[in-house]
Amino acid sequence: MIFVTLEHILTHISFSIISIVIIIHLMNLLVYEIEGLRNSSEKGMLATFFSITGFLVIRWISSGHFPLSNLYESLIFLSWSLSIIHMILNSLYP
Repeated sequence: MIFVTLEHILTHISFSIISIVIIIHLMNLLVYEIEGLRNSSEKGMLATFFSITGFLVIRWISSGHFPLSNLYESLIFLSWSLSIIHMILNSLYP
């Protein structure tokens, strides 16, 4: 029961943070001079990555297998992978 609640909380946290990060990225496109926006969007992506990682680990523990058995888990894994790619490319090409 606690795993289900924790999954629910981590899913909502990651969705909320990534929504804010998208808005910050759009603001950064319009106003390039503000450096704090870029730093906060990088920190938001990092927080989202850790939230999705925690979600996948909890899902793995509660189900007993690697979380790729259905479409929902596969899409969460895809978003986790894309966040890794985004962070790597963002660090290589600032």
